Amino acid sequence: MRQKLHDALIRTATPLLNPGETPAATGRARLGQVSLARNAALAAASTVLSGVNLNNAYYVLLTNQRLLLLEPHWLTSRPTAKVVGNIPRPLLSVADVKRAVMTSVTLSIGGEGKKLLLKYPSLDKEGAESLLKALEASGV
Repeated sequence: MRQKLHDALIRTATPLLNPGETPAATGRARLGQVSLARNAALAAASTVLSGVNLNNAYYVLLTNQRLLLLEPHWLTSRPTAKVVGNIPRPLLSVADVKRAVMTSVTLSIGGEGKKLLLKYPSLDKEGAESLLKALEASGV
């Protein structure tokens, strides 16, 4: 993700973070459909993905405590403080990675067959790689 958008995401998300919570990875990805991805994400603890438009690219912020999905502004596409997904980090594990024109990262939520697919466009492949590196570093 371009540095300006990265900085805007961090600035926007900072008031949403808990004390001691620090950003580990940022990016912008479309949410894909994995079997029951929307319902599975809803069922995960404190996750809200109702009304999510799968055509929009959402801002992804992985912290040391959770994964946040933030909605883009409808006109400028810059990050807003509207959280559409909030998944505790201990529930996340990498289920699959596909690298092609788009990098697709499938995250397992809670290990119960619940999955969330993040599709990173070629312009934001580094967002996918930073997410994978941060999850790998934490032993996920």
